[in-house]
Amino acid sequence: MNRERLYRAIGDIDMKWVAESERPGKKKRARARWGALAACLCLLAAAPFLLQALNTFQLPLFSTGGGSGPPNITIDGRTFCVSSHVSVSAELPDGFALAGETTVADSGLGDCPYYLNPDVPEWVYVYHEVTTDGTLDALGHLKRTEPHDAYVRYVDQRLRGKDLLCCQGDLYISMWSADYYGEDPDVSEAYYNEMEERFGLRIEGDAPDSFVSVGIAAFSGDDTIPSGTLSSNQGQAEVYCSPNEPDVALVRTHWFTSTEEEGREIRHEGFDVFIRYDASFE
Repeated sequence: MNRERLYRAIGDIDMKWVAESERPGKKKRARARWGALAACLCLLAAAPFLLQALNTFQLPLFSTGGGSGPPNITIDGRTFCVSSHVSVSAELPDGFALAGETTVADSGLGDCPYYLNPDVPEWVYVYHEVTTDGTLDALGHLKRTEPHDAYVRYVDQRLRGKDLLCCQGDLYISMWSADYYGEDPDVSEAYYNEMEERFGLRIEGDAPDSFVSVGIAAFSGDDTIPSGTLSSNQGQAEVYCSPNEPDVALVRTHWFTSTEEEGREIRHEGFDVFIRYDASFE
């Protein structure tokens, strides 16, 4: 589970606090906020609903391992991490062919055959032992199985957990999932800060002036890089654009908050902010 999904699963946490606290130069400003957040997390850790929300991601893929990070492989200097959507299949998907053997870091698995598809360079399938078939039960939890070998999808670490949108052939990334630091940033720091200052990470209420609906984005699939006229790797959603702001797209969404004073959940309507994606997955 990436950071955003974890905090959304917990609920009632201002994601801007989280985003600010994890960016270079903003540690001090967020320290007090993190103290309150940590206290909330301690209380929520025992809540059954939280355990249910996290169960899908807590189930181990492997019967060995115990590393601190997601299982990953390195192919030709490029790092691929196991899909956060846990794609496991008994049959090798079409178009993929054997390309060699690799070791899965943070898992204890070695000499694993891996398969590549030149048409989908951002994915690698690795054949190794798992303890799930990737399907969900009635509660939405991953089903546990006896250890068995299967084809497991690994995705480019730059793609894993990224919320992407394609509109008229242009690629956008959500402010929630965009990074501007590290070896492979999604956008520049200056650009990110400018967009955050102007639009924030999320807009509540109506869309800003000049932004109009351009249609419903089609779901391009998990772990995909959307393409075409209007598509998203986060599911179907209504998209708003403005001729005056070509670097921004807004995706309609809703969220809930609750406080002890209110004593009930409050539904909020608004938009997640997406900005033009500057990098390349090539």
